[in-house]
Amino acid sequence: MKRSPRLLLALMLLATVPLASCTKGDECDVCEQDSDCQDGFVCVNFLDGGGNVVGKRCGSGVGASSCRVR
Repeated sequence: MKRSPRLLLALMLLATVPLASCTKGDECDVCEQDSDCQDGFVCVNFLDGGGNVVGKRCGSGVGASSCRVR
């Protein structure tokens, strides 16, 4: 019976952690390839304030995109 609280805690943790493969493909969602994004968006390099590539996100591919990230 001691495993039940641990199992419940593990399930709750998994339910609250977002997975990259479960994104909707909206603008600013994390992606690996163009097919991860909805129509009208492509998977583009996402830059930090210093111009360094910090990942890939869905965007229009035209001009700079501004995404709020934590």
